[in-house]
Amino acid sequence: MTSSHPPTLPSTLHCDALTAEDVPALTALLNAVDAHEGIGEPAEEPSIREWLQMPRLDLATDTVALRAGEGLVGFGLVTVSAHTDRDGRVRVQLGGAVHPAHRRQGLGTWILEQLEARGTELAAQRHPGMPAVLRTGAGRDPEPGAGPGGADVRPVLERHGFGRVRSWLEMERELPGEALPVPAPEGAELVTPGPERSEAVRAAHIAAFADHWGSAPIDAETWQLWTTSHTSRPEHSTVALAEDGTVLAYAITSEDRPGVLHVALVGTRPEARGRGLARAVLARTLGSAAQAGFTGAALEVDAESLTNATRLYEAVGFHRAHVYATYEKPVG
Repeated sequence: MTSSHPPTLPSTLHCDALTAEDVPALTALLNAVDAHEGIGEPAEEPSIREWLQMPRLDLATDTVALRAGEGLVGFGLVTVSAHTDRDGRVRVQLGGAVHPAHRRQGLGTWILEQLEARGTELAAQRHPGMPAVLRTGAGRDPEPGAGPGGADVRPVLERHGFGRVRSWLEMERELPGEALPVPAPEGAELVTPGPERSEAVRAAHIAAFADHWGSAPIDAETWQLWTTSHTSRPEHSTVALAEDGTVLAYAITSEDRPGVLHVALVGTRPEARGRGLARAVLARTLGSAAQAGFTGAALEVDAESLTNATRLYEAVGFHRAHVYATYEKPVG
């Protein structure tokens, strides 16, 4: 990947692409970044291996690795959504990091310019003629007594024309905590979804988020990879089924941190909203996790959610813990 005016790399570094053999080094790099930023969410090799196997990610052309000798000191990767979002835009997702010991040398700028160029090229190839937007996570808002969070990367992004477009609340809840009654919603049955319902849950998720900011339909291949990952915990997920078997609402779970149930997805089909189904699936899922010995639960929610989801999560015992940012830049 190249850009028209890339900054000069130090002579001690060389650039190539990530490979599957980089999983241990990439995990170590991400954990050094996590410790520096004070996030407290270390990466694991199985998760990084799955990340590098994302559909439509060609490691040879869509990633960049900066190395000092045999050591990995920085990386970047770019993916493009299979479908446009609700506003008809192609989402170009950029990701990367520089080891804390190698910052303030222009490496982040160099990586970002490579990713911008490749992302723009991919968007034009896969969705010709469609408007596109470059999007990236910009870390956690800095907090008193904690690490810098996103304070290191945000100035680099802003110098390149990116701006903050969305905030996300990370919410947490202790388990078992206060017991939650599991209601029996009229016209719906609460069950644990098996593999045979995977496609029905995906369809419900697409419908539930079709009117949400920045949402694009998740393709079957990506959904399958995500829902069968080594951190997936389907035994604690819950769906609300209509009498005809339609999935009306769902809570899908994983375990990204030991002992903490991650409620990764919660949603309700638009036509089924207002019936208490989201609260019902959440209550059942949290009860299942508590019985299994989980000590906490966590989830993320759009701070400007059109369904006012934050109030729902607070009603079942979650509280705001941290705030993360998404930055964007229109292509062209």
